[in-house]
Amino acid sequence: MTTVTTPVAPKFLMPRDADAVGPQNEAERRLYDLVMEGIDSGPSPTTGIAELTSELRARIRAKR
Repeated sequence: MTTVTTPVAPKFLMPRDADAVGPQNEAERRLYDLVMEGIDSGPSPTTGIAELTSELRARIRAKR
């Protein structure tokens, strides 16, 4: 008796070709788009960690 089996998708992505340029699949495309959006958004504001933590603590206290 013969059974027909469908090919199973590879569990791990295949290694990139040495001459590959740019994203090779949808997951890489989404990541690339997010990175480029961050790069194109311009310079980030200069905010210190102490300022961020004090703002976070103030917001937490306000919610209590």
